[in-house]
Amino acid sequence: MALIVAATGTDVGKTLFSALVMAKYAATTAVRYFKPVQTGDADDTAQVLSLSGLSADRALPNLYRFPLAASPHYAAEQAGSAIDALRLERELRAEAPATLIELAGGLMVPLNRTYTNLDLICALGYPVVLVAATGLGTINHSVLSHAALVHAGVRIAGLFFVGKADPLRADNMRTVLEMTGLPGLGDLLLPDFTLGPASLQQQAREFDKAELLAGYFR
Repeated sequence: MALIVAATGTDVGKTLFSALVMAKYAATTAVRYFKPVQTGDADDTAQVLSLSGLSADRALPNLYRFPLAASPHYAAEQAGSAIDALRLERELRAEAPATLIELAGGLMVPLNRTYTNLDLICALGYPVVLVAATGLGTINHSVLSHAALVHAGVRIAGLFFVGKADPLRADNMRTVLEMTGLPGLGDLLLPDFTLGPASLQQQAREFDKAELLAGYFR
């Protein structure tokens, strides 16, 4: 089965969550990482492999990559291209077994002028992990994202938080979980310095102790 990593917004922490999953489960399952759409200078696939300490064969190449750091629909247009939704669905279904699929941006980000990340999630029918921030504003963003997934009939595997130390952090996480009723998959406290492979892999050993996600990759 495949598991989709979605988020309440852009730069929330989907890639760090994906690296945790890969570091945790690559040794015991056949899971592979897949970022089908990449925009800008970032290389999330390379970051996931570096942080998790895995070789290139544990990831699939991007289907679409555009140089402009922007919403995929606009980045594609500026590159004289467009994302073919049917091709995207077909390729993702073909690679589905034991695949961790990281989306580009939040749920309502357009992949082309008529098709969003949420449309892709609904078309595929795979369960979703929702990654949320912990700072000011996350309650609104998280609850709205949860409502959109529920309204669309999407199966939600759980919610994971990523963020720095903040006086609001603990209550924000508690409030979001209480308001959504979602299973909490844990949280990643970001240090003031750049998170490196050794630190992430250490945290991966403590991540998902109940192995709630293991069954998606076997």
